Amino acid sequence: MTKKKKPLNKTKGKIIQGKTAEDRFKEIHGMTIQEWNAKQEEEFKAKTGMTYDEWYVNQVKTTTPIDFIKEPKGTITEEDVKLIKDLQELGLKDEVIIVLLHYVMVVSRIGLVHSLVIKMGKSWHENNLTTVEEAIVFVREEQNKYKESSEKNY
Repeated sequence: MTKKKKPLNKTKGKIIQGKTAEDRFKEIHGMTIQEWNAKQEEEFKAKTGMTYDEWYVNQVKTTTPIDFIKEPKGTITEEDVKLIKDLQELGLKDEVIIVLLHYVMVVSRIGLVHSLVIKMGKSWHENNLTTVEEAIVFVREEQNKYKESSEKNY
């Protein structure tokens, strides 16, 4: 028997008035998203002795692209192995490949569309991304550009 999650009692039956996601979040949680993230980061660092970024960099540097893809299901397809080899042939390092694969998995929500990943891999190679840290900065910059452009469209 699984436990059902309790709804947030502080919002149960309450009409949320905030017009933006930030306003609604603050109304529900009593703090901004930035304050929430800082609190979560502090708790994570207290538990692990590392920041999220340090932990992620460590994870990326201590795994292979094949192990990264295998991790959720325990298996990998021949096509996924070919994709990794193709990305390596482009000149991308394994740590950059893992960040790319993770980014595509999170953003696309449809999995690894190989043609899309190869196209992005070429772009990352042209942008001379050689370390996990550079790849993370690049991803954050891309996300900020996307966020800014989507906010302009509202």
